[in-house]
Amino acid sequence: MHIRVPPRFGRISMVAISVAVLLLSLLPAGVVGQSGTGSLTGVVRDQNGANMPGVAVTVRNVGTDATRAVTSNEEGRWMVPALAVGTYEVTYEITGFKKLVRDRVEVEAAVPRTVEDRLEIGEIGATVNIAEGAALITPDTSAVARQLTAEQLVQVPTSTRSFTQLLSAEAGVSSDLSPVLTNGNGNQSPSVNGTRTTSTSLFFNGVDATNITSNEGSLNGNIAPAPETLSEVKLQTSLYDASTGRSGGGNFQLITRSGTNQFNGSAYYYLQNEKFNANDFFFNKDGIERPKARRTEGGFTIGGPIIKERFFFFGGFQHTSADTGFVPTASSITVLPAALAL
Repeated sequence: MHIRVPPRFGRISMVAISVAVLLLSLLPAGVVGQSGTGSLTGVVRDQNGANMPGVAVTVRNVGTDATRAVTSNEEGRWMVPALAVGTYEVTYEITGFKKLVRDRVEVEAAVPRTVEDRLEIGEIGATVNIAEGAALITPDTSAVARQLTAEQLVQVPTSTRSFTQLLSAEAGVSSDLSPVLTNGNGNQSPSVNGTRTTSTSLFFNGVDATNITSNEGSLNGNIAPAPETLSEVKLQTSLYDASTGRSGGGNFQLITRSGTNQFNGSAYYYLQNEKFNANDFFFNKDGIERPKARRTEGGFTIGGPIIKERFFFFGGFQHTSADTGFVPTASSITVLPAALAL
């Protein structure tokens, strides 16, 4: 949840606003896992490479302890669809073989990952742990994709902290440099593989948010959630399937963070001021002072369990204020959810 509050509301109690945000964030947090999902598939073999049917496969979300259990078929194959984005642990068990546990299996949005493992003959109770191994493969899709992680979204500097300014990190994606002296969110609408900038689509937690403003597919005036509230941004630039593609260019997916079994949160404050900038060469030559360029962004996030392993919450608040010398009276206000505007 991302909220931008206009300056005239600055006198409203921050405590009251925070409580309202957290209460209203409970419902979205509970359903985030139902959208923007990925999947895990795999093949289980023995030491000689023969397929193993009847293997009990358990997939556990490390953050929430949510588990899914399946059994490998006669070809040793198994599949767990519709998994929430996150880190998982995969466990294999069958009589006469050592228990195998694979740690740190990453599930990304709209990516079907395949895990291939071999079980060893051994005593009951013996366990084999795989902490790190070969990279997971994706033979079930030919889509060209790139993931921007939560750490990258926060740590890579951008002029207005808009996720759209990092989309050009993928090959084939190009966009203009975001103007520093902007009073808006600074969103850029990229061109993918030479297509028009209006030929891209945007999904927010699995919901099509492409035409939220202009009805043209452009991302310029679209949503701009705080980077601290995002779990990942997925860039699909070609050969993605019909479940995520609706345009001839690229497909971009935003996945927000969700609560886990541990309480966690963050607080942040970012400042821009013309005193930190070098003046334009021609401005200096003509004796013109540096134009006003002032922007402040501050906020916090908090998440955790309501009922451990059952029900979680995650919420965030951000206040953005921008004032430049080019359009000093302009303002950009977005309040989500709409109930707060009342």
